[in-house]
Parts: sequence; structure tokens; C-alpha cells
Amino acid sequence: MVISCLIGLNGYAQKYSTAAGLRVDGDQLGITVKQRVFRTIALEGLLTGNDNEVRSTLLIENHFPLVGKGLNFYVGGGGHVGGVDDFGAVAGVDAIMGAELKVPLLRLLISADVKPAYNFVSEQQRLEYSTAISVRYVMGKEGKSQRKKARVRRQNKREKERTKSSKIKEREKQKRFKLKEKEKTKRAKYKEKTKRLKEKNKAKRKKQKEKDKKTFRDWKVWNIFKSEER
Repeated sequence: MVISCLIGLNGYAQKYSTAAGLRVDGDQLGITVKQRVFRTIALEGLLTGNDNEVRSTLLIENHFPLVGKGLNFYVGGGGHVGGVDDFGAVAGVDAIMGAELKVPLLRLLISADVKPAYNFVSEQQRLEYSTAISVRYVMGKEGKSQRKKARVRRQNKREKERTKSSKIKEREKQKRFKLKEKEKTKRAKYKEKTKRLKEKNKAKRKKQKEKDKKTFRDWKVWNIFKSEER
């Protein structure tokens, strides 16, 4: 119920540019700093450890808003280096998936994530799996100029998509018009061909009729001539 209320209140929470705080991952405690570099892309640096291990991690994360601007779902990946007392140096790659909530009226971010990691350089367990909760303080908010630029970029993007859609529609219209003209020309050619064929057949029938008439006249004259001879 509390989370639902926070989500409902935070539909129009202000975006942040820089946030730093603490990360709790089981028996490990660390520092987390997140810096937004693009509209939905952020870099997160982690420095975590316990009595036996120290590790630094750099991640790049893509954020997707779930409810307004307050609740984000993010996925990403990166790499880590560090050292373990019993095993020496460690290095590998990481993936991360989590959710982040901007607390309304406060400059606080609360996030929960799942971060599997694979170690290339280590004699300990190759595949690791961890879950953590982070609390960060918003050190820099997105200014009015940044919001204005983001709004202009969104408007330009929408205008570009609208123009692209208009061009596609115009191309489709021209394509349909050309097809229609082609069919029209084809029908006109067929009509003209049919007309010529009819005229040719008519002339042929007329010629045949004249020939038959002449043949009949010659036959009649031949009969008269034959009768006179008799």
C-alpha cells in the first residue's frame, strides 16, 4: 500500500542528473554513485567490500519509466576488478536488473537490484549472484534548460516521425496513382487493340463478301453463256 501511494504521488517527480549513497549487498557494504549521461542512459560506479574482499564495478544502465518519472525499471551491464584475501585478484563482467523509485518531496532514490557476475581472473567461484538495496541522495537535479532541451528533442523526434509518416503516405499515394495510371493505360491499349481487330475483321468480312458476290456474278454469266451455246 505504501509503495502504491508513493508511485501515485510520484507520477511527475523531477529527474536527477547525479545521485550518490550506500549499497547493502548481504554481508557487503559499499558506495554507489550514479550519473545520468543521456536521457535514459546512466553510468553507475560501485565500490563494495567486507573484511575479506574489496571490489570496484562500473555499469552502464538503460532506464525505462514504469509510472510517470518516479519509478524506473533498468537493465545494464559492465565489469569489475578487485581483490580477495584468500584468492588474490578478481576480474570479470557483470549484468544488472532492478527498479528505482524517487521518493516524493525528498531528494532520495531507493532501488533494489539483482546483479549476477562472472569472474575471469579468480580461483574462487566463477559465477556469482547477488541482490542489493541502495539508498542514494540526489546531488544534482535536471535543470530547466536540460528539461527544455529534452522537450525540444522529443518534439523534434515526434515531428521527424510525423514527417517520415507523411513521406511514406505520399510515396504510397504516388505508388497507387502510378499503378492506377498504368492500369488505365493498359486498358486503353487493350481497347485500342480490340478496336483495330474489329475493324480488321470487318474489312476482312467485307472483302470476302465482295469476293463471294463477284464469284456469284461470274457463275451466273457462265450459266447464261452456256445456255446460249445450247
